[in-house]
Amino acid sequence: MTAQTFLEKLYLVDSHQDIAWNAGLGRDFLEPALSWRARVNDGAKYGERLVTLPDLLASQVRLVIGTIFALPTRAAAMFEAETPTYSTDNEARQIGYDQLDFYIGLAAEQDPVVMIRTLADLEAHLKNVELGINQLGIIVSMEGADPIVHPSELSNWVDKGLRLIGPAWKSTRYCGGTGEPGPLTPLGYELLAEMEKQGVILDLSHMAEESFYNSLDAYHGPVIASHSNCRHYVNTDRQLSDDMIKRLVERDGVIGTVLYNRFLTEDGRDVSLENVIRHMSRICEIAGHTRAVAIGTDWDGGFGAESIPAPLTGLNDLPLLAEALLKHGFSEDDVKAIFHGNWVRALRNGLAAFK
Repeated sequence: MTAQTFLEKLYLVDSHQDIAWNAGLGRDFLEPALSWRARVNDGAKYGERLVTLPDLLASQVRLVIGTIFALPTRAAAMFEAETPTYSTDNEARQIGYDQLDFYIGLAAEQDPVVMIRTLADLEAHLKNVELGINQLGIIVSMEGADPIVHPSELSNWVDKGLRLIGPAWKSTRYCGGTGEPGPLTPLGYELLAEMEKQGVILDLSHMAEESFYNSLDAYHGPVIASHSNCRHYVNTDRQLSDDMIKRLVERDGVIGTVLYNRFLTEDGRDVSLENVIRHMSRICEIAGHTRAVAIGTDWDGGFGAESIPAPLTGLNDLPLLAEALLKHGFSEDDVKAIFHGNWVRALRNGLAAFK
């Protein structure tokens, strides 16, 4: 197989896209990004749009983890977001259910979209990908677990298709989070126990360091970090320290590298694919292998095309990252693992409870 053929056949699993949240901003998921940018001037608020269904289907992205994300009212100013926010339990729950219903409706109404709930769903979708069928699989996650008002409600969410939970964004009723440190709360321990019992994957991205370690000790199911980079290069609590990476690796966890300039260098300026590969390489060095690193773009998560590493301009350019990895000495097998193989392994393991 030539290098060009390898790149053309390579597909991507993206472990973090805030699709439903963007729909809640009034952004039409069915309109191509460039068309949207030309027609609607919302880039100053939310970033120059990148992720839509037509763009995903025209790219090599074949599976995404789509989030449920409820924005707390206290943090709304971060985004200037014209979207529902929550300051009460009922508001958080309703926003969460509305976003979950968005994914369910999308899969029901759009033939190329498949909502993946079970291991059998995943295997069927991967078979179609290998056959060259152009469809998008979506696995639903929750970023910040306040919409689950009490752990006793988890089964309702799981029955509707929720398969991963990141308890934190900022702090929640369950734990400390980005910029708001703290431990796992008593309710947090209850939630993790319910997640383990019901087979829900734990996403440690955004968790405060104390909560992160509490969770690894308390929860014995599959763990990931869907969208986190290396604190060694960007020294904030949003990123993972070397020891946190090591602890994830010990649990066969996978870390999705975020393709966001401010998470790749301290100042977010003059960022290129070299910076992306630097973060990936550090994870590989700590792990001693390439099984722990993958991609979680977080594109359209409050930023857009103006804030992604050069020379990328959109989803269609992601093979440039694969090409750069090859030039840096990563093998084709390594690149396949980073682009999809590691997430496929983690998701197969994580969906084992859902036959």
